[in-house]
Amino acid sequence: APSMLPARSWTHMMANLDRHFGDDASVEPKLAAEITAYLVANAGDQGGQRYGAKLLRGVPDPSVPQRITELPKWVKEHREVSAQEWKQKDVRTKANCTACHTRAELGYYDE
Repeated sequence: APSMLPARSWTHMMANLDRHFGDDASVEPKLAAEITAYLVANAGDQGGQRYGAKLLRGVPDPSVPQRITELPKWVKEHREVSAQEWKQKDVRTKANCTACHTRAELGYYDE
């Protein structure tokens, strides 16, 4: 969800799609501008969903986090999840929020 990172992170990420976590995720410039505008408008520090402000607590202003899973609040909330649980067939990756948070698609992560 766009609300899970600050606007500066989305701007940086979209400006570097040719080096997106080891892949080239480049898109046409017009589409990139539209996606960037959406992400920035809905970023956690721009009034995105309610969980975004909570998740961004503790993130210093000048930093440009690229992974939600590295944010202080995310790390704290998931500290009790064992390495084995992340490897379960239904989970497999820390990016699979819906494996545990059944209402993640609606922006609810409290369960």
